[in-house]
Amino acid sequence: MNLRDRLIEECRTYRRENGVTQRELGEKLGKHTSAVGRFEIGAIDPRLKFVQNLLNAMGKEIIIVDKVR
Repeated sequence: MNLRDRLIEECRTYRRENGVTQRELGEKLGKHTSAVGRFEIGAIDPRLKFVQNLLNAMGKEIIIVDKVR
């Protein structure tokens, strides 16, 4: 699973488990509901700022580690 698909799955899981609508998440992100919807169906490749704000809203973070060889 690539990073974008993983982020989409995390977003959907977060919303489902916390009873958050696309509209509510969009408000937290300062984005329109349609931006969240387009992201969740994979119609857009989000900018880094969107990803940072999304992770922050979900209480998550990305940690960069070296690949194991």
